[in-house]
Amino acid sequence: MFTVRCRLVASALVLTLGLPASAAETPRAPDAPERAPSEPSGPSGLHGHRYAFVAGGLLALGGAGFGYLALGESNRARTLSSASESSAALDRARASAATANVLYGVAGAAVLYGIVLELLPEPAAEKASLTFHF
Repeated sequence: MFTVRCRLVASALVLTLGLPASAAETPRAPDAPERAPSEPSGPSGLHGHRYAFVAGGLLALGGAGFGYLALGESNRARTLSSASESSAALDRARASAATANVLYGVAGAAVLYGIVLELLPEPAAEKASLTFHF
């Protein structure tokens, strides 16, 4: 049951992370004009530094998933009659809770980074941005 939830969470994360890439690969019509370089990139007009908010949200969702797994394992450990199985379930619950805490911390850092880049003037934000410019 634990591996089924992990696979479900992992497949949801992979599909979620793959959506922006597949949306960017949509073919344009042959008679459609090309975009000017000064227009915002992406279909929704997101600038490069605004992806920090998206990453923070995805990491927070991942943390919530691992927190849910930790809660399930701790509840399962209460119902087990064997001490060794209960101890193993508690260890898995602690590991999932630690992973959730790390993901929450990284999500907070990503959102904070996005806020800082949002508040900086445009030239300073471009220099502090972690995106690669060709």
